[in-house]
Amino acid sequence: MQVVYAAPNRSHHYPYALALHQAGALAAFVSGFPRLSRASPFPEIGGRLKRRDGWQIVYLLALRFPVLRTRVADWLAYRSKWHLDSSSYQFAKKSDIFIAYNGCGLDTFLRLKGTGVLRIIEVVNSHVDVQEQILSEEHAALGLPYRGILPAEKNRRLREYEEADYILCPSSFVERSLLSRGISAHKIIKNTYGFRSLPNSDAPPSSRPPGRVLYVGTISVRKGLRYLVEGFCALKRTDIELWLVGPITDATGLENHLLPPNVKLKGILKGELLSAAYRGSSIFVLPSIEEGQALVTAEALSFGLPVIATQNSGADDIITDGLEGFIVEAKNSAVIKEKLSVLLEDANLRLRMSDAASVKAKHLGGWASSGQNLVAKLGSLRGKIRNEKQ
Repeated sequence: MQVVYAAPNRSHHYPYALALHQAGALAAFVSGFPRLSRASPFPEIGGRLKRRDGWQIVYLLALRFPVLRTRVADWLAYRSKWHLDSSSYQFAKKSDIFIAYNGCGLDTFLRLKGTGVLRIIEVVNSHVDVQEQILSEEHAALGLPYRGILPAEKNRRLREYEEADYILCPSSFVERSLLSRGISAHKIIKNTYGFRSLPNSDAPPSSRPPGRVLYVGTISVRKGLRYLVEGFCALKRTDIELWLVGPITDATGLENHLLPPNVKLKGILKGELLSAAYRGSSIFVLPSIEEGQALVTAEALSFGLPVIATQNSGADDIITDGLEGFIVEAKNSAVIKEKLSVLLEDANLRLRMSDAASVKAKHLGGWASSGQNLVAKLGSLRGKIRNEKQ
């Protein structure tokens, strides 16, 4: 089995490529991750790395200038993916399987049609039509303009869904969204992500008083933070703080909210500072309205934090409702308030869920495990792969 993998960034793609390489299955990793980044070196796979990052560098530079964070940046992102696509065929035509990140594979898929090469599109968020519906409705409710996905990009994604032999996704939420748009269940491969270990994630849960609720992620409309803030403020608890940790985007969803003193925007925290934020908190909340699978869910569990997360966050593939925390419906501040109140007022329940969270984290696989699972699932498709090359 020889696999060519095309992806524009680092994220989970590096661990996946490494797992394929370690299994002797990686023919080429066509990556758009910029060589200028300190995190770009990937010596473990040697010459299997085929870096095609020119347009991605231009796109990321454009994001630094607010005036360019418009359709200009959207077009540059689209052009970067097209460049990866156009660079992949020379490698993919000699392979058994070609995996492309959504938006990076259409032209190569079309050229590979009928050749026996298995074509897999990787999606990390919900079906593009579901994304557009959720986010456009939320922006309208907030009175914010919604630019939406570049029409050419959306068209490529939709056509990739159709052309692909299989669709690789990270969570049941994404799977449900694909099924809701008529994609056959037999076409979907689900492979949940691993998670990184942060420093000193072993503080005893019993030592934590209920003094802080924590959120980690981008401060954006997609994350549904207004529902968390509304639910938290409805508690009317001045003795509890809510920390919102992460980069602030152009549209946060909090524009019309006057944040009280105990709701604190903490900005980006890394390393030990991020670990300290987890250790000093007693509950973690992820109120996302649209997300493939949030890596912070497993991070929170590793610090023994009960998790309140929405059905739209991919968390129901990681935590069991009522055991390590609660799975709640998205866009519902009342249910967030209810679950926060239960955890804050019931110390025994909070401690049981903290203990269960720590146990679950120990049994969750890291990135190596997630990559090995992917390799095994691809291997199970051997019957769909063309005859072994001479």
